[in-house]
Amino acid sequence: MSGADAREKRSRLSGEERREQILESARRVFVRSGLAGARTKDVAAEAGINEGLLYRHFASKDELFEAAVARPLEEAVAAMVESSGVPPQEFDAGGAVMRERTTQFIEDLLRAMEEIAPLLGIVLFGDVDVASEYYRERVAPSLKRVEDVVDAHRRAWAHRDFDVELVVHLVFGMAWFTVLADRFSDRKRDPRTTAETIASLIIDGLIERPPT
Repeated sequence: MSGADAREKRSRLSGEERREQILESARRVFVRSGLAGARTKDVAAEAGINEGLLYRHFASKDELFEAAVARPLEEAVAAMVESSGVPPQEFDAGGAVMRERTTQFIEDLLRAMEEIAPLLGIVLFGDVDVASEYYRERVAPSLKRVEDVVDAHRRAWAHRDFDVELVVHLVFGMAWFTVLADRFSDRKRDPRTTAETIASLIIDGLIERPPT
């Protein structure tokens, strides 16, 4: 496509299409440069537009970061919480229901991490003060929603006492690192198989067994 054709195509984008183009470009720039290093002019250049056009859609870099990075992270967690469903009405003596639900949740998490893992890295491995504030205000509340779901479900199956917060952090950490490691090494794991492995590590370690 010639430069003239590319410019003509860009000029034909609707407002919503232009906004999404800017957001996609912003994510790439934030991943490359981090929150502190990213500049609106770099985002504009990545999108093939001028800064004036960018500012018609986003008033500042902070607003752009909110829309491109922060909100998608929270929406991904909210979707997983929603999909986890309500606790079983009957006690799950064999643990099959909880194993399947846990496996499905982790699979959903792994698939979501394919999109959000690099975005998490933008804020959590940047400026320490910014990362600390972002974690307290945005990440921790999302994880707390997951902890509430786990706490509600754990009454339906037999298990040892466990630290809900710790288990949720372990699952998120395993999912995040696995996705990043696969991305960096150009390896593609099957999310379902990986989820089954992680679920087995968690659930089998928590199952309440009779004393021998």
